[in-house]
Amino acid sequence: MDKRMKTLTFQLRNRNMKFEAGSINSMNMHDGLSARRGAASIVAIAVLVILAGIMAQQVRRVLMERRQMRNETAYLQAEKLADAGLLLAENSRFKDPAWTGLTWNLPPGSIHQTNSAEVVIAVQDDSCTVVARYPANADIPFQVTRTRKLTP
Repeated sequence: MDKRMKTLTFQLRNRNMKFEAGSINSMNMHDGLSARRGAASIVAIAVLVILAGIMAQQVRRVLMERRQMRNETAYLQAEKLADAGLLLAENSRFKDPAWTGLTWNLPPGSIHQTNSAEVVIAVQDDSCTVVARYPANADIPFQVTRTRKLTP
């Protein structure tokens, strides 16, 4: 073999070796990237699951607070209706000493669009008892009872 042939054979061998070495390195590098991508995907999914759990908990808390606020508002409305019933009883008894009471029904729309109320006023001797129910059209309405002695 002449010198030129040896050089060409050597160059071909080097290229083959470089190709083989490059393919081995690229395969190992590809496997490492694939494993990293898989681990990153698992971490991302875990973070998303944790965030979804936190969001679900926050939504639940907000709904509970909203329900609590509605209940407190309905109870305060029942208290105000009972106080108004006492005032009505005092004024009615002052105008007519023989007045014994009444049932005051408030239809939906007078206080709230969908809720009705009922106030029962009973007067015996000088004592007045007022029972207010709000919302009266609910399965379990709030009920507030007030009793007061009426002064002549």
